[in-house]
Amino acid sequence: MRSDGPEIITSIHNPGIRQARSLLRRKGRSGERAFLVEGVRAVTDMLAAGIVPALIYIRDTPVDRALSHDLEVPCPVRLVKAEVFPRLSDVPHPQGIVAVVPMSAVTTEPRFDVWRDDFILVADGVRDPGNLGTLLRSAAGAGVTEVLVTPNSVDPYNPKCVRAAMGAHFLVSLRQMTWEPLVERLSTISVIVIADAGGEDVADGVAWREPCAIIVGSEAFGPNDRLRDLATAYVRIPLARNLESLNAGVAGSHMVLEAARQRRRAASVNEPFERHRAR
Repeated sequence: MRSDGPEIITSIHNPGIRQARSLLRRKGRSGERAFLVEGVRAVTDMLAAGIVPALIYIRDTPVDRALSHDLEVPCPVRLVKAEVFPRLSDVPHPQGIVAVVPMSAVTTEPRFDVWRDDFILVADGVRDPGNLGTLLRSAAGAGVTEVLVTPNSVDPYNPKCVRAAMGAHFLVSLRQMTWEPLVERLSTISVIVIADAGGEDVADGVAWREPCAIIVGSEAFGPNDRLRDLATAYVRIPLARNLESLNAGVAGSHMVLEAARQRRRAASVNEPFERHRAR
């Protein structure tokens, strides 16, 4: 990767640095409609997904320049003095590369590359960015067609959430939704499942092969009443040693991966019949 800048950025008051730093806050991200992706692995995965960032900043050290040398992207690249670079991150010891990415790079259209019908994850009141990032990564791995985030959840473009998702933002369909459109969207889904300690075993009793939505609620308060009214099933994750619950990231991940396992099994059972019927 070559720097396009005539000079190294040496001041924390540089307009580009100030603009990028504003993306560490929700207000700044909402205003700019952009977010930050930090780290060589995260930026590499982003580029591999075909995403072109608006701008890339690299810390001006021999190690960081060497690590990023092979990254070739059609966007401006700026070198930043090592003393200034921490302004681009919310962690004490940032990695040496940060990309500014437009939110429009994250698809909001359902992805049916794995499943032929709806397989939706709803994050309802998930406040911890690490948990939401974990859910996004698990959703990508399970082939979820859409991830819908309620207005009382943490911002999915929060830097900690982006780090925890490890590139999943570019592998899922992601939408932040207000209540009315969300309820309208879910009203078209035949199976809506909520995690609940009094529900059935997650491995039993749910027709996961049908178009379905899994709602993962707040650990403290559970799902919103608007969504509870839509539920067709409640499931629990069996736990040993009197453990009461798992955090939202772990519980939701278990549910979507178990649902994906059962959907794959149902698809493999039905496949010979479908081939025979097509003859």
